[in-house]
Amino acid sequence: MKSRIVSIGSATEDIFVKTDEFHFRKSKSSKGTDLCLKLGKKFDIEEIHFDYGGGALNTSLGFKKMGFNANVLISLGNDSTARKIEKILKIEGINLIAVPSEKETGFSVIFRKPKGDRTIMTYRGANNHWQEKKINWNALKKMNWIYVSSFGSNISLLEKIAGFCKKNKINLAFNPGASQRKIGLEKLKKVVKECKVIILNKEEITEWTKKKNEMDAMRELNELGAKIVVVTDGRKGSYAFNGKKVFRQKAMEVERIDVTGAGDAFSVGFVSAIDKKKNIQQALKIGTANACSVIRRIGAHNGILSFNGAENFVKKYG
Repeated sequence: MKSRIVSIGSATEDIFVKTDEFHFRKSKSSKGTDLCLKLGKKFDIEEIHFDYGGGALNTSLGFKKMGFNANVLISLGNDSTARKIEKILKIEGINLIAVPSEKETGFSVIFRKPKGDRTIMTYRGANNHWQEKKINWNALKKMNWIYVSSFGSNISLLEKIAGFCKKNKINLAFNPGASQRKIGLEKLKKVVKECKVIILNKEEITEWTKKKNEMDAMRELNELGAKIVVVTDGRKGSYAFNGKKVFRQKAMEVERIDVTGAGDAFSVGFVSAIDKKKNIQQALKIGTANACSVIRRIGAHNGILSFNGAENFVKKYG
């Protein structure tokens, strides 16, 4: 029987834009690079691509491809974008558990730059305004996994999800978004405690835990109760800690076209492997394969793999 999983988080309509008019310079106010456009000038778009994304939508599509009975719990407005997302989910055979919102459905403009990097402007809308009373909790009781990504800074809802997982013996995977991390680790200890898997990138985990390095940060989350703590580090690969041992996986050498959705794809691969009783090292490989496949194409989920496809990808590139 297929494992049941529900992805809880955001869904957006995405527009990908690429133009030669973009200029890049070293940031004067923070680390990294600024994307610049000349003020008051009309400029041509070289490439444009329309798609749909958001952490919950991306991962539900990924989990479906990996062989799960996939479900998605998202907040949608009463608009054309919501209707399009509903149609996509129906076509893909993913069960939608929708929470109606008075806000418009989320929307993103993604500015692509060379080598796959990007800058994203997002209108979060319904994604950050959940009507908790309208959530159908009964639809979640038969899940084997609940995967939580960013959907605003609702502490009570996060704690309720964690408590629900504990009560119903459901595995909880957590990929906290920026607004959730801003709540602070101290206030989310009850959520971390119930996590089977928690996944962040290197910058996120050190910032969230206020630790100087990722090893201390992983240990902190593990001591708070998270069974497996996973850290992704872009081109440098990924690593995981289970309280006893650190596992490491190098990135695979592929052409980077668009890195949007790479983190979601990694999470899908890792959780899928753990569900299939693979060991942590194997799970890192499957997660890496799925992420590396996604970055070879434009869009957050256009390169997602089946589980067998990910295993074959590992054999070819890993």
